[in-house]
Amino acid sequence: MRLLDLPPEILDLVINLTLPNGLENFVLSCKTIYGRARSQIQHHNTLKRRWRHTTNDSYPDSPADTLGIMLGISEDPLIAEYIECLSLWDRRPWDPRPGEILPMVSGRSREYWEDHENHDQMQGIKNLLYTAEYFAKADPEEWWGRMINEEDITSGEDADNLYATIALLSLLPNLKTLQLPARWHEVRSGESAEALVPSVESLVSVSNRDGYTLKPLASLETLLPFVEEGYDVRAGLQCLQPFLVLHGIRNLYAVSCVAVNEGWGGIPLEWPQSGLKSPLTRVEFAYCCMDTAGLGVLLSNTPCLTIFKYSHQTKWDGLEFDWNPGEFLETIANYCGERLLELAITIDELHGEVINGLSSFMRFPKLQKLEVDVAAFCGPPLESGQRLGRNATLPEGATAWAHIDIPCMGDMLPESICELQVNTDFPEPSEQALRSLFKNIRDRRLDKLLLLGTTILRQYASGTAREIAVNHGVILEAFDEDVAAPRPRPMMPQWKREFDCRVGGIVMA
Repeated sequence: MRLLDLPPEILDLVINLTLPNGLENFVLSCKTIYGRARSQIQHHNTLKRRWRHTTNDSYPDSPADTLGIMLGISEDPLIAEYIECLSLWDRRPWDPRPGEILPMVSGRSREYWEDHENHDQMQGIKNLLYTAEYFAKADPEEWWGRMINEEDITSGEDADNLYATIALLSLLPNLKTLQLPARWHEVRSGESAEALVPSVESLVSVSNRDGYTLKPLASLETLLPFVEEGYDVRAGLQCLQPFLVLHGIRNLYAVSCVAVNEGWGGIPLEWPQSGLKSPLTRVEFAYCCMDTAGLGVLLSNTPCLTIFKYSHQTKWDGLEFDWNPGEFLETIANYCGERLLELAITIDELHGEVINGLSSFMRFPKLQKLEVDVAAFCGPPLESGQRLGRNATLPEGATAWAHIDIPCMGDMLPESICELQVNTDFPEPSEQALRSLFKNIRDRRLDKLLLLGTTILRQYASGTAREIAVNHGVILEAFDEDVAAPRPRPMMPQWKREFDCRVGGIVMA
């Protein structure tokens, strides 16, 4: 029997089964099917337009929070399959009305759900949990109770319901991009939401194994920032670790993440002994704070990484007060030097000194694009045995390192390099540092760095380094020189501006 020989009501059921991913191709297969599918096409376009990019303010005529999204799905379960980009980082301002005690922008109190008029909505979400495949072996009633209890406790400005977040994520098989709620950093050992860690790990495990009809998070490719930048802001990278072993994950963009093993304010990064590696290919960390131990844990478990970009910020109570770019680069080279194509190392805020500076990129034979701050070179190389900072050391008989000892960039770069960008606060930290970096770059571009095209020296809010740039054949870019209110210095690196343009999330605290 041919498809078109089926009774119309059966044909309608077949068309319904193609929603959402197969409808467009199916209805274009012939004119008869297209004509029969008019109502489904209209429904498909409506859902796609409203739900493809979803925030916790997406569901109309309901209080704006994660439960509002679940309410929509409970009324039309097909919505869950249309959500491809989900943002739960609520940054809307709260302007309470006179007499309002609990802000309804972020959460609903227990009284809201116990109100008779909202009983049907509550029951709809409960039924959604009861029928969800992920909760088949769980106790939906207990989970619902925890969701409501957390909503009652955390209702307030910028409140996030973490139980509802996990419940929502368990329903989304086609989600590609995720921005978690600001409280998500609590979902790790030693924090208030530690009890949720096994649930997240279980959700990821379900996504990675066969047997589920619509696997939650099976399509997730990108994680976006979920906290702002700032000296006082710390989100342990550990809270994202479970997501990093999803089979589809490829991109990680993060702000204010911490992976530091030392110091009472540090938050270490640990990797489970499951043997699961991360398929990440791109990692970009802005305003982050990491030491070589935390970085090593991450890079040793990301064997596919080809793009790594990092800007350093000293965090609360002087975490990484002194920072070691030299060791940092050595760690990157140890784990992914052979395959890295793009690299950026910049400094947002450093309260102390550079312990050891950058001194060579020769262990990156495929590197094509590099962006660095001059300040990251302003310390003795690792091989010298010298160290600056609180625990400064100078081997007996050695001459103390000086800025004139910084090697030329032309001697540090591999022959594969195509684009170089160097950011400076010239004449700080030293005029000599900049002259040392570029002293023979013109010659090396003729005899060694034959692929090097774009070479930019970027100066913050000034063009006083123009003579150095002209003398060495590089382009001077005076960043916000003629602007009355220049952007903050940490936004000078091109990669940071591209980060903010591409995914957002860089919010000054």
